[in-house]
Amino acid sequence: MNVKGLLLLIISIIIALAVTWLNNVWLSYQEFVSAGNERQIDYYLSDFSLLNTTANGDMKYSIQGQHLVHKNSTGGSEIFQPIIQAADQDGQTLFIRAEKAQQEESQGVIELAGAVLIQKTTRQNKTTDNSIQLDSLDNNTTDFSLKTINLSFDPIKREIFTDAPITLTTKDGLLTGTGLRSQLDQQELRILSNVHAKFDPNP
Repeated sequence: MNVKGLLLLIISIIIALAVTWLNNVWLSYQEFVSAGNERQIDYYLSDFSLLNTTANGDMKYSIQGQHLVHKNSTGGSEIFQPIIQAADQDGQTLFIRAEKAQQEESQGVIELAGAVLIQKTTRQNKTTDNSIQLDSLDNNTTDFSLKTINLSFDPIKREIFTDAPITLTTKDGLLTGTGLRSQLDQQELRILSNVHAKFDPNP
């Protein structure tokens, strides 16, 4: 092989290596941009309160919390220390509190997790700034309280459900079981399995 042919071979190898390197750099950049878009947050709320209403202006439910993070790429929201307030068919107020909640899309099911507490009350307890004070509910205003580790709330169907163990405390006694289905508009609450009851009848 003459010198000219050897030089062309070396140049060809250098060009091939350069093209491969540039291609790898471009692919890495694309992965970085895609990952960044998936994590992109378009807004963030702190100590917030949101009200969801019907077309007539009637309240469907309200939600307040410590923080809300909304992701632009998915349209989903992550909520910290959420408290959901809704009314059932007889007009009584239902409070749902948890450590954390996620909603994959607007109007989608809200998934609550971590020390979930549900309380139904005959009256609302609010501070002067109208924030919900769930801790101020007592036995005189609470019809029942329910504890579990995770819960789903469907704001469209107005349903709450879980497959986790639950503990339901009423004025008449205690119920434990596994799984729950409740339709707010029908005042229906079903414990699915392993139901055990302990009642304390009034004298």
